[in-house]
Amino acid sequence: MIRKLICRSIVLVFTFVATFGLAIENSIIPSLEHFERLENLSEHKYSRSQYEEIQSVLAHKEQRIRLVTYNMLFDLYDNGMEKVNRWPQRLPRIVEVIEEMNPDILCIQELYVNQLKEFMPYMESNFSWYAKPCEDGELNGIFYRKDRFEVIDSKVWYMTDTPQLPSSETLTQLQLKDLKTGKSVAVFNTHLAFSKIEKRDFQARFIAKHLKPIAEKMPVILAGDLNIFPHRLEIGNLPFYDGDYIHRILTQDTLKDAKEVSVLGHLGPISTFTNQEGYGIPFKGTGTPGVFLDHIYVSKDVNVLIHAVQPATVQGSFPSDHMPVLVDFIP
Repeated sequence: MIRKLICRSIVLVFTFVATFGLAIENSIIPSLEHFERLENLSEHKYSRSQYEEIQSVLAHKEQRIRLVTYNMLFDLYDNGMEKVNRWPQRLPRIVEVIEEMNPDILCIQELYVNQLKEFMPYMESNFSWYAKPCEDGELNGIFYRKDRFEVIDSKVWYMTDTPQLPSSETLTQLQLKDLKTGKSVAVFNTHLAFSKIEKRDFQARFIAKHLKPIAEKMPVILAGDLNIFPHRLEIGNLPFYDGDYIHRILTQDTLKDAKEVSVLGHLGPISTFTNQEGYGIPFKGTGTPGVFLDHIYVSKDVNVLIHAVQPATVQGSFPSDHMPVLVDFIP
């Protein structure tokens, strides 16, 4: 038994080390770091008040928290996929891209227990983890840096008419205290239903209701895969048109889309699904513009420095069928 554990550890260490040095292409991170320095911005492109707002936020950059939301794709249908896009081949690419993004908080969707067991060795030295499984076993959890945060409270809601019973979709909550600044922030992670429009409507209202009282006490971040498509009638092959409506439900009171309130704007593709524009096949491109399946929302007391979609590939291949979304923010 001990020999097996030692052999497994050696394999994990070897795999982890092997991921370093893999070629990352098209990463948004160098541009993000460049534009978060005031001297690299063109002052004449902003009004005086806008530039002063940017100056004010960047003056507190040392308090920055980086949050990433990432649908890592389950392995349920691996046998029907090209080998390069199956979980064992994608895992090193996922680790490499996460290392490149260097998040303080990582919200993930579509990992199952067997995948988490293989992913955890790359994370557990620096991150703690919180989640409860959905009815089907999916884990929509939150990683947070051990040396940066202390957990104040944690909870998982099952988004059904009877929240005490497990369902296929969850709302995961962590209230975290930033040990660097002493400030608190409530982070929520979710994955809304895909094929059922009415269910998605219910879940958006469920989230808005549960976030409101917490947002009255502390800054709130909502992240996740919302599975929503924009209301663009000219794109007839979109499966649904409820995205803008769901957006209105979530932003009618407490939240704002982080992309819309980012003081430095948005970097990267204006989509999050890796299809080639005009086609629905994943892993082929940076998506149809406007199709944001993955979102980050913030309450009004959160200062968002920058919002980005990470289009990076590793050795020419995407790590998942979704691209990660990230924000740098100050609560």
